[in-house]
Amino acid sequence: MNYTLRDVATLTGGTLHKDSDGERLFTTVNSDSRLIKNSDTLFAALKGDNFDGHSFASELCKNGGAIIDDPDYFCPNSVLVPSVKKALYVLAEDWRNNHIKNLKVLAITGSVGKTSAKNMAYLAMSSCFKCYKTAGNRNSLTGLPMELLNIGKDVEYAVLEAGMSLPGEISQISRLIKPSGALITKIGHSHIMAFGSREGICKEKLSILDGMENGFITVPDDGLVLSLLPKNAVFTVCSVDNASSDAYTENAKETPLGMEYTLCYEGKKYLVRLPAFGMHSVMNSALVLVSAIRMGADGEKAAKALANFVAEGNRQNIHYTNGIKVIADCYNAAPESMAAALNVLKTCGGKRIAVLGDMLELGEHSEALHESVGKAVEGCADMLICVGEEAKYIALAAEKIMNKEDIYVYPSADYEKAAKLVAETAKEGDTVLFKASNRTNLRKVMEITAL
Repeated sequence: MNYTLRDVATLTGGTLHKDSDGERLFTTVNSDSRLIKNSDTLFAALKGDNFDGHSFASELCKNGGAIIDDPDYFCPNSVLVPSVKKALYVLAEDWRNNHIKNLKVLAITGSVGKTSAKNMAYLAMSSCFKCYKTAGNRNSLTGLPMELLNIGKDVEYAVLEAGMSLPGEISQISRLIKPSGALITKIGHSHIMAFGSREGICKEKLSILDGMENGFITVPDDGLVLSLLPKNAVFTVCSVDNASSDAYTENAKETPLGMEYTLCYEGKKYLVRLPAFGMHSVMNSALVLVSAIRMGADGEKAAKALANFVAEGNRQNIHYTNGIKVIADCYNAAPESMAAALNVLKTCGGKRIAVLGDMLELGEHSEALHESVGKAVEGCADMLICVGEEAKYIALAAEKIMNKEDIYVYPSADYEKAAKLVAETAKEGDTVLFKASNRTNLRKVMEITAL
């Protein structure tokens, strides 16, 4: 962005404090006060359940500026607006429509694997273009406006991740970012409490098309997705095993460093060596490579760039500690990602220990969906440790296919006991999978065991 404080007030309909320097210029915006190091970063004072950014506004306005919506914190070099979130959207809309209107955006959405796909797509696209990607998990109606505002006029392409928690949000995001292309990863059960069914989730994800003009979408070979695609959609279907699809993979195999396969698309074949495990990683990277090619990237360069992929945070972070192979995958969890993680564990050596926790935001479907994970444990784990109030249903289902003496269940509050069991059991040569939703105590189990 490139707005003065006076510009911010004018565009948002806000009130600039009378003792402000209206000509102060801002080129970026951030809502995290800890990350603001320069005076040209505008502070967006957001409120959350456990924080209120307004308490930092006065200090940051001494050399910089802020957008606020609480009049009690109105101070020099601040702009008072009815809603900071709405103000950010309005600013981003102006920046997108009037200053970076030629930017080509690849939008990524789906239930599982969005962030990994975003990072893969950035690698693929950056091999050919000057490219920007969504930072961290800024994929919401609050985060994406800030991301748009931080894209410079000289950037040619952007890979933007689109997430949602309530109906209608993906459509709003799409109309804001105006994608040239879109990619949908696997549609699962995440946020089913808000959307009622997998079909409802799929319809919401497909509304990523709403802000698109003459663009395309790349989708997995999924009957539900294909049945709900608008008739006028320009789409490419990607499969890991169906050679009649528009794009498909062949000769997929696991190597010590990850997955290796060949993508077949438009009469050409591209060898991909990906430092990630599991067929779900093959699917996501294939979707990405097809999308990058459709955005204009050179297929050979894009395929080669995927060899530099690194998992972000605790998203299937595979490493070794004291000779124990650890699969740390505790950023998010849904039945589909649980099954994918278990399939990775299935191929590992030594004693295979699955430490599974609660999947959140499943509402009335929670018990049945946790039971589905218990059924997926078959043949994948030699020992199952469940931590959490909902995770007990994983154990109950697993009892029908595993020896009961190999299954352990702990309430969330007893995470220390679970950690002790993991520490006493896992030996050199074994593999331990940690998988649960982000806001659970499974992270503490990992911390205590130091795995």
